[in-house]
Amino acid sequence: MYISEEEFDEIITKHLKGGEDFYILLLQKIINNPSRYSGLFRLSNAKQKLLQNITQSNEIKFGDILEEITTKYIQKLGYTNFDKHLINSKNATYLNLDQYFGDEKAIYVVEMKVRDDHDSTKKRGQYANFQEKINLIKHKHNAKPIKASMWFVDDQLKKNRKYYLKKMKNTKIEGVEMNLHYGGEFFSSLKNGHTLWEELKKHLKNYKQKNSTIEFTVPDFGTSKEILQALIKLPDKDWNKLNSNEEQYILLRNELFQPGDNLEKAKRQRLNLK
Repeated sequence: MYISEEEFDEIITKHLKGGEDFYILLLQKIINNPSRYSGLFRLSNAKQKLLQNITQSNEIKFGDILEEITTKYIQKLGYTNFDKHLINSKNATYLNLDQYFGDEKAIYVVEMKVRDDHDSTKKRGQYANFQEKINLIKHKHNAKPIKASMWFVDDQLKKNRKYYLKKMKNTKIEGVEMNLHYGGEFFSSLKNGHTLWEELKKHLKNYKQKNSTIEFTVPDFGTSKEILQALIKLPDKDWNKLNSNEEQYILLRNELFQPGDNLEKAKRQRLNLK
């Protein structure tokens, strides 16, 4: 076993845990888009919409979880992980690589996505971004062979497989080998990595079984201590918006912060801090 079940679960929990910054960002999202959460022409109320947002946020975080776990697996296999944050000096564009590592023989760069389900516009953008990263790595490691891969972790969806294979076939860069992987194919392409896919699936299955009864909940915005602390630390601009006399914010306050006195408590504590 390369990563223990306990370590695997800790990585997931770390990413999903809602800390202080999470609640501040959540409040800012609501304040900057009040009509998305409340209004006459919405059947769902603000709390129901928030629950939907939190669930979607966790699905997005799942991609980050898989990236971190994969990076650990790569290290366990004996590869050297490099700094994933690069800058293209030509246009000052910052690029974040999902996986970037090497051994004595080659440099590896991997574009990771959970599933291959993008529409036509996004798939073109994704491939262009992939190619830009390859060019930057090629410039940085001109003397070494480069193995560049697009890897979709969920092997049940292969919507754009033909498109990506065709683009890779038509993209010729000297010293660069391009590959398209689904599911366990990526780990099988690494030295001694053929058992990792089954371990990853086993850990995921066990985590889901252990947490099958856990339900995501929305904190009570009128009484929650976490929300109170976030309200106290909100930037003045956002606080003033939330407490304005505009109809959309009056509706939002009535729907989201009632019952409870968090807004009044936050107002008093914010005054004491000035």
